[in-house]
Amino acid sequence: MTGRRLLVLLCLALVSCSASAAESRSATVVLFDVSNSTRPDSVRERYDGTFRLVLTHLREEGGILGADIIDSNPMVHGGLPINETFGRCTITDNSLDCRTGLEEQEARVRAQASAILEDSSRGTDIFGALALAEQFYAAYPEASDRTLVVLSDMVQSANGMHLGAIQEWSDDEISALLARAPSVDLTGVSVYVVGAGATSLVDTTPAQIEGVGRFWTRWFDEMGASVRFYGANLPRFPIEEAAG
Repeated sequence: MTGRRLLVLLCLALVSCSASAAESRSATVVLFDVSNSTRPDSVRERYDGTFRLVLTHLREEGGILGADIIDSNPMVHGGLPINETFGRCTITDNSLDCRTGLEEQEARVRAQASAILEDSSRGTDIFGALALAEQFYAAYPEASDRTLVVLSDMVQSANGMHLGAIQEWSDDEISALLARAPSVDLTGVSVYVVGAGATSLVDTTPAQIEGVGRFWTRWFDEMGASVRFYGANLPRFPIEEAAG
């Protein structure tokens, strides 16, 4: 394990939050794609709307939140800048103070998310960002309910794999890509992908968008995760059954 990866895990273990991490049974990771193909305002508005839904859910139910960047090299540039534990207000809390504290926490997290989205990248290493998610879940083994929200067009274009360059997307091609793809332990994770296919790349065809979706659905399944939603827009969070 590199010194940087060890530092990330230590920071996760020592972080001071509004509630004890040991008391939280849910862990949610949100990954923001900042590649140039996702910069149109309409795409970023989808990201913002989805992130608001995630925060609303955490305010109501409580849980741990980690969020980071998807760029050309998230294993180097990422460091889980958002790492918060949301505690639910209980009957023993002062309701006004508790609500105010949660509102301040949400405002802080939204500002941190905006700072992430101010970055830009000419490459997209989704696998690297998913490895950061794996580290986050490993830091909280007591979290039995694990959710991953990926805000991305899902066009991997780094580390020798460019999904936007694939044309036919036959089953054999997808199997060959899966054989080359890195492995990440996402056992038991529920995955929500928002923004898939919402890209400014003019040469991406509907067949390619569908093929990319088939690839990722199979990859997540092989990593032990369950894709609950895969599409351009997320109607609500969380979704109990797979859609799309």
